[in-house]
Amino acid sequence: MHAMHYEITLPADYDMEVIHHRVRTRGPLLDHLPGLGLKAYGVRERGVDGSELNQYSPFYLWHDPAGMHAFLWEGGFRGIIDDFGRPPVQHWTVLAFEPGPAFGTTPRAAGKRTELVPRETRPADVVRPELEALRDHARRDGVHSTALVIDPRAWELVRYTLWQDTAPAEDPVRYRVGHVSAPELAALEHGQQW
Repeated sequence: MHAMHYEITLPADYDMEVIHHRVRTRGPLLDHLPGLGLKAYGVRERGVDGSELNQYSPFYLWHDPAGMHAFLWEGGFRGIIDDFGRPPVQHWTVLAFEPGPAFGTTPRAAGKRTELVPRETRPADVVRPELEALRDHARRDGVHSTALVIDPRAWELVRYTLWQDTAPAEDPVRYRVGHVSAPELAALEHGQQW
């Protein structure tokens, strides 16, 4: 499994209704995309949930990398490029995906926590306890699902959590989620862990 994320930072006076309309009208277009486990249409608005900026910030979990490649090279990413230019696309290997108590609901928020694996530390010594912590985190009330992903180029660990209602203040970055496309969510639920 692979995770993918890009951030489109918008001007402080940008009319965010344009982004909300985009999510409402274009979000359902990926509801049946082959290879896509889920896409959370995250939005940050200046002054909301501690955000200092306006940002459109989708997060993807791909069950099949061929689906990710098709999206980037042949499909939906073209609309992002046409409307906003070509943002850098972060991508990670998925270490684990855990459904939470609110798994059957529609998530309305997301939270992201990023941690660098220290250079002097063996990666497994950091990853193992993070996997245990992820399982505990997934049991919290309000958690729809959570994933732990890693970029071995920068040795960056990211925990991305979808929440039923609101992301807690302990998540350094919080998003409102306007839509979730989840055509192969069941495949993620039964995916292998590291």
